[in-house]
Formats: sequence, C-alpha cells, structure tokens
Amino acid sequence: MAEDTYHPLFSDDNADVVLQSVEGTSYRVHSLVLKTTSGFFRTMLSLPQPSNAKVPYEVAAGEKDSVLEKTTPGFFRTISMLSLQQSPEAKVSQEIPVGEKDSVMEGVLRMMCGLEIPRWASLDEVEAAVELIEKWDAPGPLSLIRTAVTSSLFLDQSLRIYGLTSRFGWQEETTVALIFTLRLELLNGEHTGKLHRLSTSSLLALVTFHEDRKARFKEAMNGALFVHGNQEVQICVGCQRRLDDNSLWRLLKEKLISDFNRRPLGDQLFMNMWNWPEATACFGAKCICGRAYYDQNGTVRNIQEAVKLSLLPVATLS
Repeated sequence: MAEDTYHPLFSDDNADVVLQSVEGTSYRVHSLVLKTTSGFFRTMLSLPQPSNAKVPYEVAAGEKDSVLEKTTPGFFRTISMLSLQQSPEAKVSQEIPVGEKDSVMEGVLRMMCGLEIPRWASLDEVEAAVELIEKWDAPGPLSLIRTAVTSSLFLDQSLRIYGLTSRFGWQEETTVALIFTLRLELLNGEHTGKLHRLSTSSLLALVTFHEDRKARFKEAMNGALFVHGNQEVQICVGCQRRLDDNSLWRLLKEKLISDFNRRPLGDQLFMNMWNWPEATACFGAKCICGRAYYDQNGTVRNIQEAVKLSLLPVATLS
C-alpha cells in the first residue's frame, strides 16, 4: 500500500482524526478542533457506537432518515468504523475520505485551525469555500469570509457578492454590494445568469433599490433644484427678454435621466455629459443681448445635488 501523503501543515502525529481529499492528500486534525469549530463534525464524532459490533456501524432502523446518513453516507460509515476499530488512546491509521478538493479543504481547515489564510485569488475560490463551510456547519470560517467579501478585489463582481451576502443576511455587506451594483444596467441581458441565481426576495430588493434610485433622480431633476429651468417660459436675467423656447434644457434633462438610468451610480454622468450635443447646445445658447440662457456652473452643481438626493437611506436596504 502506498505511503500516505500528508499536508505539511496538517501532519501532527498526535492528531486523532485524518481527513483525506479527493486527490489523496491526508490532513491530520485533532478531533477537539473539529468538534469545536464544526457542527457537522461535532455530531459525527460524538455518535454513540454499538459495544460489540464486528462490522462497519449500521444506522439503527429508527435512524435511517437522519440527515447525516442521507447527505454523506460514505463519510458517516467511515467515521463510525474508525470509532469501533480504535481505542481512545490509539493512533489513527485509517484515513477518512471527505470527497473535497485540496484547493478547498486546505483553506477551510486553515481557518478552522487558526492558521494563516493566504489572500483569496478569486471569487470562485471564496464560493467553493463557502459551500464546504456550509456542509461542515463552521460559523468561525464563515465569519472570516464575511470580512473579506467586500474588499476591493471582489467588488467588480458586485452581483455575486450581493447574492452571497443577502443569502446569509449580512446587512452591512449587502448594503455595500447593492451600491456597487448601481454601476450595472441590470436588464440589458448581460447579467441574466447572475440574476437567475438570486432568491426571489433578493432579486426584488435589488430591482426595487435600482428603480427607487432612478425615480428619486428624476424627481430631483423635475423639482425645486431646477425650478427656473423647468418653467415653460424663461426671462433673460440680463435684458428681461421673454424666452419662449425652453426645449434645449428639456432635451439635456431627458438625456441626463436616460444616462443615469443606464448607470444609476451616477459616477460617470459628468464625464459623459460634455460629449453630448444636448449639453453643447444647452450651455452654448445665448440671448440676443449676449447673456447665456443657462448658468452652466449652477446647473452642474444642481445636477450633482440631484445625484446625492437619489441615494436611498441605508436603513431601507434589505
């Protein structure tokens, strides 16, 4: 039989449980650590065993519907066999296959054992770790994941982060992810797959957040900030001449609202605006007395204020 290959960080001869990855790498871990950090292992390693069994432990007839037997029967039987074959003082000589990859197992076991955690390489890596953490019911590692998911490394994948944080009810992290989703045009078809993976309640909250923000921006653009510009009839402040055509501002306003709806974070609104013919025409329009119809600096300040007013109060995000 080939000699076992132990992971260098998990090779303590005194550890009384050995976990084996699908690649065949063995991880020696103390049962106390597993039972302390994992609800799954706490249950598994605390199961009572028959006193005189000579074959692998079989679940009693009344226990055949247990979650452990249904979800991981091979793992369940191997753990039970290990308990039967060895005394508490004996060294573990049998490895327990857990059906997980090294790339996932190592990271989760590092967290469970309080070892240094390398920088996450990708969100795929994080999601794979979360899947195993959920299987093993390990709240400690999950709390470490929570502190990492809103780092700058992942926020360009805000929809996936939002799906993860909203699933676990992490309010603060969900709020951060929601705000970063405002960079996206949700319904242009590009994000359909990610949207389908969200729960109904999370999807509704996301769409509502975006639509409310768009509505608030439009309301601000049509409101008191632009009370003079939104009037049908303008009066030139220079010569008091009546200006009957206010279409240039209305065209620019509609373009601003349209661009904001495309990317409701509003962070690129002004960068884009100076390339629009609507902006050139609006701010270039002058009365016959030579005075500009519209105060460019004042208008830009008011647009910036409208973007700020479109933000939803954090308390309403869920």
